[in-house]
Amino acid sequence: MDLLIVGLGNPGSNFFHTRHNVGFELVDNLVIKNGLSLKKVKNYEYSDFNFENKRIVLIKPLTYMNLSGNIFPSVFAKFYMKIANLLVVVDNVDLPLGKCKLRKVGGTSTHNGLRSISLSLGSTNYGRLYIGVGSNNESSLREFVLAKFRGSELERIKSVFEFLSEEILGIDESNFEHKVATINSSSF
Repeated sequence: MDLLIVGLGNPGSNFFHTRHNVGFELVDNLVIKNGLSLKKVKNYEYSDFNFENKRIVLIKPLTYMNLSGNIFPSVFAKFYMKIANLLVVVDNVDLPLGKCKLRKVGGTSTHNGLRSISLSLGSTNYGRLYIGVGSNNESSLREFVLAKFRGSELERIKSVFEFLSEEILGIDESNFEHKVATINSSSF
């Protein structure tokens, strides 16, 4: 099964290492780990390569989080991918920092990036990889997800990226449930 991995985030250096950008940073980690580079087209960056006899396309939308869905008509056309190939990597404030959750389908909850994608696709039947960024009762949700990781938090999230970089490229239909068990039982 070919895989279209879309890491959500916001473009610009001021968003680097923020909780909302874990999708972008996982894609960056995969690019570096596999000796790749990102190419820029109108509203996204991508890398297209083969891994274990399957095609992998990594995407970083450059539309800002709340408009992430806008890229999908052109992405699906350019790479000849379908919704069944899609895995969206996204932050989740309902999961503890470092906890991950892989799902075949799901809702949008309060996440505007997922909402934008679901509206664009007309479906919520696509894969998701949630990365827990913790929660905070001291500030608004917006302030919290746009805040940078601090000290030990950043080290923990980097460990998550390393772990996921080893796990997600090998996802396919035959081992999806095994990957769910492995990823969902991990904790950092």
